[in-house]
Amino acid sequence: MSGTCDLTFQIECIATKPGEAVFVVGSAPEIGAWDPSKAVPCLTSPKVFPNWTSQTVTLPANTGNIEFKVLVQAADGKKPASARWEGGPNRCLTIPEGKGGLVQLSASCSWGLPEVTYRTKLDGGTVGGGQGLRPEPTPAPGPATEEPKKGQEPKKSAETLMPRLETGVHFGLEEFVDESGDSLGPLENASSSNLLRKASRNHSQTMAERMQRRSSRHLCINNDGMLNSDMSRVPSMMLIDASELEEDTKKYTEEVEKLERDSLNIMQRRMPSGSLLEKMEEVIGSADKDSIVLLQGFNWESWRAGAGDWYSVIGKSVDKFKHVGVTDIWLPPPSSSVAPQGYLPSQLFNLDGSKYGTQASLETLIKTLHENGIRAIADIVVNHRCGDKQDSQGRWNQFTSGMENRPSFAGVMDWGGWAITLGDTYSDGTGEHAPGKYDGKFDAAPDIDHANQKVQQSIAIWLRWLQLQVGFDGWRFDFVKGYSAEFVGLYCKKSAPAWAVGELWGDMQYDDNGLAANQDRHRQEITNWVNSTDKQSTAFDFTTKGILQEACKNCQYWRLKDANGKPPGLIGWMPKYAVTFIDNHDTGSTQRHWPFPDDKVLVGYAYICTHPGIPALFWDHVMDWGENVRNQIADLLRVRRESGIPVDAPVNIIRADADSYVAEIGSPAALRVALGPRHAGDADGSYWEQGPQGKDYRVWIHKKPAPTPPPAPPPAKSSDAKSPVHSSPKGGAKAETLPDVSFPDITVDGVKLTPAKLKAMSKQEVEQLVGKLEPLLNASKLAKALKK
Repeated sequence: MSGTCDLTFQIECIATKPGEAVFVVGSAPEIGAWDPSKAVPCLTSPKVFPNWTSQTVTLPANTGNIEFKVLVQAADGKKPASARWEGGPNRCLTIPEGKGGLVQLSASCSWGLPEVTYRTKLDGGTVGGGQGLRPEPTPAPGPATEEPKKGQEPKKSAETLMPRLETGVHFGLEEFVDESGDSLGPLENASSSNLLRKASRNHSQTMAERMQRRSSRHLCINNDGMLNSDMSRVPSMMLIDASELEEDTKKYTEEVEKLERDSLNIMQRRMPSGSLLEKMEEVIGSADKDSIVLLQGFNWESWRAGAGDWYSVIGKSVDKFKHVGVTDIWLPPPSSSVAPQGYLPSQLFNLDGSKYGTQASLETLIKTLHENGIRAIADIVVNHRCGDKQDSQGRWNQFTSGMENRPSFAGVMDWGGWAITLGDTYSDGTGEHAPGKYDGKFDAAPDIDHANQKVQQSIAIWLRWLQLQVGFDGWRFDFVKGYSAEFVGLYCKKSAPAWAVGELWGDMQYDDNGLAANQDRHRQEITNWVNSTDKQSTAFDFTTKGILQEACKNCQYWRLKDANGKPPGLIGWMPKYAVTFIDNHDTGSTQRHWPFPDDKVLVGYAYICTHPGIPALFWDHVMDWGENVRNQIADLLRVRRESGIPVDAPVNIIRADADSYVAEIGSPAALRVALGPRHAGDADGSYWEQGPQGKDYRVWIHKKPAPTPPPAPPPAKSSDAKSPVHSSPKGGAKAETLPDVSFPDITVDGVKLTPAKLKAMSKQEVEQLVGKLEPLLNASKLAKALKK
């Protein structure tokens, strides 16, 4: 009685597109008899792609040799005519004789590579394995094999010219190992659940291993027409599609960063803080201030407008953010809060208690932002904190963390009256420090003693958790006038954000005529604050906000130039640390404590989008004022990007009168802007190109210089002199000698190329050379860009 063989195929293939799947078809009826419509389907999952595993196929054990190929077609198998067959000769397997018992056989291979690796288990425990032997195969009906003409020597197969590489067993074979004593357990039937379970085991391999290729997918031919075996074994970077490489690199980079962030999240309470911060800096990185565009992703009413899930509202608008040019989004305070807007926080680790949505919804939003290249900035409210329990005297000064599922965080943020500044209404007298000399008072909640080391440690741990668990990249510190700037610097150093910004909203100077012309004292306070953080944080430029809105509202554009001819706000002194803005949830929105005049908002954006500093946009203007306003802001940011002005670009103020302001920004000048009702005249058309314009504003961008034409060949010395020419390979048209060129000798396809040889090449030969080198140049440029 003949036995049977249970055969499973395991394929590594990245050639599929959405809606497609991998199939195996071969000579035996059980594997389709070369009919793609009857091919054996393979399964994969997002975790293990590009690894595919077939259903189990049962064959008679006396089948002998079978041949097979891998093909890609529609996942439902209903379009066999459009199937894509892999190239190369048919693979071959020998089905072992079972002698009346069951044989289990697993064959592994990679799309486009010749090797077949197999493992067998015979009934009774006999184990075998190795490289698949390949007798002279019968051509498959799929990829046709050309028959040699009469009298012609048969073409050698790739296998004859290039011996197989010993690559070892790969993909999934470790699943066969057990601890029963014979080193191999039974090969399980390949049901869908088993396939995915097996495949998930392979997910633990490193990203480098997943991207590794055992040999080139292309056969390299020498000039004499013979196969270059050594080159064919080497992965060919010249033949990689640059766009696919960029997409794959981005995908795997994001996955690696996510895995590293998850790993640090697990280990953060077990690692020394110094080592943890070093790793966090590598994962999170730092933001390039020259390119940051911040969007405040909410207003005062967003908690209500979102119906309990404002995070989903933001997530649905990511394409609009990208259109505008947003790189960072400032999200609302994430923690449970007594006030629905989030600015009276209590249990800081309890993100499910927020009126903006759940922790899961927030993490999903941040994941979406990251996938679209946008950073998430958390609103950090730590000047004050609301107790969620009362002490024996009825004071709300007992705080709990809200962390319930991480035992290693036990006790963090569980505070008592000792965490409150002495003299505060909620203090029980057990604290260590009184408020600082310049600390502002916040009456609505207990003021936290940031000089207390336990408080510092707790806040640092919470910030790192927000980064590693939730995914935040940077910080916006609320109400920083309530505690010393040195603590903001400390918290930045203890959490390594990509960047940070603080809200220092102080009083401006006024006189009998209204807002005073000189606001140096106001911007000096912001400058001092930035310096006191050890320059760990930027600051919102409230000075520029106040002066700019006064100039626009009252047609007093003379205000936009200080006594030294520079911008009068923080951008005139410390542009790298200035975040300019028009309005926020306090100054505008429904609160309107200090609003920019509505009919001048675009004039204000024309100023901050063309001037130094980091521009910040307000949700209402970008999302609620209509597509026209959003597009005008997007155009202003577009010319900012195209001009390439840095965050600290110099400003040359040409005019600052009552009704007109004109300035050129950059060195050399890259942008020109005119504000005010008086027409500023046309700029020099040979240097400037008209950019965005609207009511009371015009912007120009420096014209890009035309490409320099190549130098003309030198004239002949006399009428009798003839330029040397070289015949084309086909004896056709003549090619003129190139001007003198110089470059180091290089080797291309094993042939040494010198300037003299290049000059002697025909046009056709040069075109072939360009075709070989251009993909390498493009891939090199891409690799350079990805490593910045």
